[in-house]
Amino acid sequence: MKAIVFIGIQGCGKGTQAKLLSEFSGYQHINIGDLLRRQVAAASELGMKVQSIISRGELVPDEVVFEIVSGSLEPGARGIIFDGFPRTREQAEYLIEHYDVIRVYNLELSKQEAISRISARRICQSCGHNFNIISLKPKISGICDACGGELITRPDDTPASIENRINEFYEQTYNLIQFFETKQLLKNVSADQTIEEIFAQLKADYSSM
Repeated sequence: MKAIVFIGIQGCGKGTQAKLLSEFSGYQHINIGDLLRRQVAAASELGMKVQSIISRGELVPDEVVFEIVSGSLEPGARGIIFDGFPRTREQAEYLIEHYDVIRVYNLELSKQEAISRISARRICQSCGHNFNIISLKPKISGICDACGGELITRPDDTPASIENRINEFYEQTYNLIQFFETKQLLKNVSADQTIEEIFAQLKADYSSM
């Protein structure tokens, strides 16, 4: 199955762009963070394990991620857009082995800007809709546009967790840039643009493949 991958520092907009490209291409969008949070919400044994790891701002072990990914694939999907996966060299090798990867988009953003964006993220306590008080503000402050629920800071967006995730990005995930570059799959895109400007570049690139 064909696959497109989005990588980049937390806060770079991977989820937004992956969702837009999914709607344009018809590929299934798999957001690893959302899948992990669903496991936590289900309060399963796996979910409780994930909860403990995420609350410390650490990366979930590869074998757990593989299990969650394989269980989330939709039968008959045209392709997959992975958002937040892979994060380690082992995950990247798993991806190359099991999927026909046609492009890896690296959304480039400075550490300072990433921290600013992550700190501004909010999520609806009722329906899980995502907002950002800087770039994607709700119509009414603190209130979800979709259901009227209360907007809160995500549990994994504490200052300590943000710092841990960004440090781990530079220690582990950043190495994937070179890995995919050697396979001629990588395309760097500046994330310091508007959502529309970034998507226009992605759409043009996808259409040319």
